[in-house]
Amino acid sequence: MKPHVLPGPALLLGLLLTAAGCATPEARINRHGDLFATFPPEVQAKVRQGIVQLGYTADMVYLAAGRPRHTQQRIDETGTTQIWRYTAYRWHSSPPYWRRWPGGPWWDAPPYGWDEREEYDVLRIEFRDGRVVAIEQITDTPVPSRRTHP
Repeated sequence: MKPHVLPGPALLLGLLLTAAGCATPEARINRHGDLFATFPPEVQAKVRQGIVQLGYTADMVYLAAGRPRHTQQRIDETGTTQIWRYTAYRWHSSPPYWRRWPGGPWWDAPPYGWDEREEYDVLRIEFRDGRVVAIEQITDTPVPSRRTHP
């Protein structure tokens, strides 16, 4: 009788390797070498380092920073701005509290609290007429906001 092998772990490993394949500028450059070759040498050097500068096109930003987690559009009196947002997560936890066990004279042993994941921007890039016109980058790690117990 043949042993039964589940394809799950192998499939998961393949998906992780595929997802990680575009996680660095070098991986994106290798995947889109023809596009990268069209950039001027000084831009190529910055893109290899993952650096974005004013005046870059969306293709240059993609190769340097990757695909944004969110995109949005702002329309105002000066025109339309495309915004790419790169985000990270931080966790909030309530302080542990103890609750009395129903019907018993003792208090529950495990602390009860809550956890919440909050998304925040680490990099915001604004495009107007196909070129980068503004870059906002977080320079420190934000402190989780103080919240009270629910």
